[in-house]
Amino acid sequence: MLTEKEVKAVRSGEKNRLIADGGGLFLLVSPAGGKSWQYRYRFVGKEKTLSLGRYPLVSLAKAREMHIQARLALTQGHDPAAQKKALKAETIAHAETEAAKAKALALTVAKVVQQWLEKSEPGWSPVHIRDTRQKLDRYILPRIGEKPIAEIGRREVKEILDTLDAGGKIPTLKKVRGIIGQIFQFAINQEISGVKEDPTLYLRGKGVFTTHIVRHRSALTEPKDIGALMSAIENYADSELRTKIQTALALKFSALTFCRPGEISKAEWSEIKWDRQLWIIPTEKMKARKEHLVPLARQTLDLLTKLKPITGHSRYLFHSERADSRPMSAETVNAALRRMGVSREEMTSHGFRRMASTRLNEHGWNADWIEMQLAHSDKNKIRSFYNSALYLDGRREMMQWWADYLTAYGPNK
Repeated sequence: MLTEKEVKAVRSGEKNRLIADGGGLFLLVSPAGGKSWQYRYRFVGKEKTLSLGRYPLVSLAKAREMHIQARLALTQGHDPAAQKKALKAETIAHAETEAAKAKALALTVAKVVQQWLEKSEPGWSPVHIRDTRQKLDRYILPRIGEKPIAEIGRREVKEILDTLDAGGKIPTLKKVRGIIGQIFQFAINQEISGVKEDPTLYLRGKGVFTTHIVRHRSALTEPKDIGALMSAIENYADSELRTKIQTALALKFSALTFCRPGEISKAEWSEIKWDRQLWIIPTEKMKARKEHLVPLARQTLDLLTKLKPITGHSRYLFHSERADSRPMSAETVNAALRRMGVSREEMTSHGFRRMASTRLNEHGWNADWIEMQLAHSDKNKIRSFYNSALYLDGRREMMQWWADYLTAYGPNK
């Protein structure tokens, strides 16, 4: 058997030299002078070699210890070389897992959100971008933005939604939940380590967040109430103030077209096609990112003719009281309703849509025409890419009937 002194003193030769220590343990000396330990053995009738490490990093004593362990494994029917290979693979896998965990911990929700927005925003409308960022900044990022996304689960998301639920903000809750769900779906698609599921999927079922009754936006839908509202609007316009007349016309325009308040407040004269009796709202202004056609009834065209001398010099049909270059605030109509004595519980600017939908459906108008005129997204994925002119003839007839209905129940009945 070798001694430590002999191992140190061994010199290299022209070829590899093998110096036995006994029991299959050898010191391999290369022509360059390098020394390493080997265990040579037979397993299932085949000669095999197990490398035990380089000398002096692995001393003679350590080499003998490793040699004994390898021989013990062999007596138990295991291949020492195969065991070493498996252990190495396990060590590498563990190291890679730990590295992935460290990387995942460094990837916060805020960083993932930034990646998601960079990829998603080019396909969104300005309104959707603004609304999404507002909810991120107000409800999501302050709570979980600096936390690793791999550590966010059902509990953290539910805490955010519980706060909104407690405040009765159910529509906001649904939007926030949807945004969080999109973030996690993005993280899953990007194969971000540690993110394996969308926690919002467990917070959507029946019985979750139902402590508050979800109410439709306030609207007057009974004929007598509609008549009283149209009379009040007419009386509101009975003023010499141009700003007050403009607001009254905005109220009437809301009733006649039942478009969304934001679409009405930002309506531009260039979008009015007098020869075709249409208001064409461009794609970028629509919630569903599709051009929307609004047939203009005779009463609506008369309203625009009256409005033209008041705001025709501006880009917008209804401009701000403070600056002709800016559109009227979407809240102006709501404020006018309050001044007219109509409470928020009775009617809002968005309520004109429900008012029209209710009466049109009750009078048997085609449901597809109504939904198309409301610019609601079709749940059928194929039909959702509809032609904006779909059902246009039918919708023209319906919109004229609606204008006649409002007139009949208004002050000029």
